[in-house]
Amino acid sequence: MVFIITLSVYVFILTTGIQLSFSTKDDTDIIQALMEKLRVLEEKFAKLENECKQSTLRIEEINKNDNQRRMLLPNIDTTQTVAFSAYLSKSFDGSTFGTLREIVYDKLESNIGHAYNNYTGTFVAPVAGVYAFTWSIYVEGRPDGSGDQGEIAIELVVNAKVVGITHADTESIHDDDSATGFVIKSLSAGESVLTRSSNVFTPQGHIMSGNGRARWTFSGWLIA
Repeated sequence: MVFIITLSVYVFILTTGIQLSFSTKDDTDIIQALMEKLRVLEEKFAKLENECKQSTLRIEEINKNDNQRRMLLPNIDTTQTVAFSAYLSKSFDGSTFGTLREIVYDKLESNIGHAYNNYTGTFVAPVAGVYAFTWSIYVEGRPDGSGDQGEIAIELVVNAKVVGITHADTESIHDDDSATGFVIKSLSAGESVLTRSSNVFTPQGHIMSGNGRARWTFSGWLIA
């Protein structure tokens, strides 16, 4: 486009120059000055055209890379907020609790999205995405009826598979102990998450929660 316009003007000026070949020297100087300005404009147009082409190529490359990244991302409903936090309201005796038993955190601090069931202790992912989970446990340095101090191990379980574990143990009176676990996990919609007592260590002693001194807690939220 630039070349055609420039050529047309160039031919016109040449034609005018021929017609003015018998004109004064001032006319010739004017034509030469116009030709020089035309040459400069032609260079500027050519440079601008090249910059536009380069910009177009860069934009196409950016769009291509962005589309590739989007293809790798899971189908996540980013408009949905999912988060819960619950705690255990009562202490219990570890020796009578047993192993592989689900912990039911019965008191809710929050349950945005209503994905946690405080009657079963289970969280069910409402949408696919990356979730963060944390849980805290506490045992008291006070012997139970068998004379054992508090000790327990708690597992984080996703679809019957253990993905995290914490252990708290106290060996003497007033020697309380606590532990906190944290896991980030990619979940599909409908997958379940819970905590349960592990069979790696047999629960024993006084397991303390909700007495104003310490709480067992379980929390989770959608992060991506």
